Amino acid sequence: MIRPRAVLFDIGGTLWSSPPEDPGALAYCYGRAREALQQGVADPPGVDALMAAVEGYFGEWEDTWKQAAAHLTQRPTTAFVAEALARLGVEAPEQALAAFTDELLETSVFTAKALAPEPGMPAALAQLKSLGLRLGCVSNAFMSAATLMRIMDERGLGLHLELTISSCELGYRKPHAQMYRAALEAMGVEAEATIFVGDRVDADVEGPARLGMRTVLTHQYRQESPLNGATRPDHVINHLSELPAYAARLLHD
Repeated sequence: MIRPRAVLFDIGGTLWSSPPEDPGALAYCYGRAREALQQGVADPPGVDALMAAVEGYFGEWEDTWKQAAAHLTQRPTTAFVAEALARLGVEAPEQALAAFTDELLETSVFTAKALAPEPGMPAALAQLKSLGLRLGCVSNAFMSAATLMRIMDERGLGLHLELTISSCELGYRKPHAQMYRAALEAMGVEAEATIFVGDRVDADVEGPARLGMRTVLTHQYRQESPLNGATRPDHVINHLSELPAYAARLLHD
């Protein structure tokens, strides 16, 4: 096989734990979001009501995508937020809606700031880069690629990552082939020369493998059985720190 030139990562459940949002971050960011909403809505609902409506609606859609494996498209995040606000009887003008959405999506950045550093994570990415590998991310998310990269910056990982592809901007979700192709094309690497690392068999093993990528299933934050799908991962790790040794073996075989 072709020696690897790049590694693509899932983000949530792979490069960070995707913990519940920090309560202080939620209150602060939704407070700012409510102020932004006032640009176009005279008397918006209170912070708690806005938070419950939007976060609840995001959760409903996450459940929908998990249960409907064939549903692989995603609209812009503002469309979901508009529908959540409609449940509160709120219709926001486009500019106010965009500002409101931008502010509430900062919650995960503030949550990332609040978490303690995780030993071994930045060092693992640094070791991969020292092997001459290029690193990027492919994520199903309501957040933009820029916001996801800011989360990675807060976790000490961003300086090692070349790019991120986010489903909310591309319009497709893993395991749709276009998600992986967009990253491969942006980096200028072949699928056969790429390792994909993630925590889900369908999105991070079966999807990439169909394009010819090597795959690594991580059990660092989730422990999904590698036997769950029709395609087995090429390797399984318990922590990101184990990945450089695997990549080094592939480079020297």
